[in-house]
Amino acid sequence: MSTVVIMRAGCTDYDEQHRVLGTLDMPINEKGMAQVREISGILQQKGIRLQAILTSPEDPAHCTAQKVSEALGGVRLRELDELRNVNQGLWQGLPESDIRKRFPRLFRTGKENVTAICPPEGETLSDACFRLERALSKAMRKYDVFGIVAPEPLATVIRCTLQHRRPPVTACLCGEESTELIQIIESSTFAAAGFLTADEPSSHDALPVAAGNLENER
Repeated sequence: MSTVVIMRAGCTDYDEQHRVLGTLDMPINEKGMAQVREISGILQQKGIRLQAILTSPEDPAHCTAQKVSEALGGVRLRELDELRNVNQGLWQGLPESDIRKRFPRLFRTGKENVTAICPPEGETLSDACFRLERALSKAMRKYDVFGIVAPEPLATVIRCTLQHRRPPVTACLCGEESTELIQIIESSTFAAAGFLTADEPSSHDALPVAAGNLENER
């Protein structure tokens, strides 16, 4: 059994503008820097000793992970290509509201199977989940306590897979709406098959219990 600490990547200008980030390399902004300090403070306050922090080579995740590592005294940082964000193809950089207006049929289909929505020249949430499976399963065998820094919607894919649930259709572009900065989940497996077969939650289902909050994050 591993303790997985999921840390959301610091806020970017795209997050504040509700634009789809995807795999674009985007620096964290002033608000994001405040979030990084908040994350580091929560981990220190709770006495969480991470053996490693896993992240993608790209910002905003990499910068967030690096600064948290430094704040915690130099926790080992591992860059994994598998942790790159969900490729949103031609939707990257567009406002979320515009995409929903331009591709209404896709989102009607997504209400039945959110994991199957595929942006033009992009990948589905299920594609991203299968990409993660080997890397995170290996990490769970190696570490008792480790962190993951991921932007949205990849953080939602990771969280839902560990909790054996499917994200709501509203989360497929920019992730689940939440003020949570870190979440702590106990799990022994990371199985992509569980993500695909899990039931989609209703609008009344609660999000995972958070270890820290920052109001009006998004």
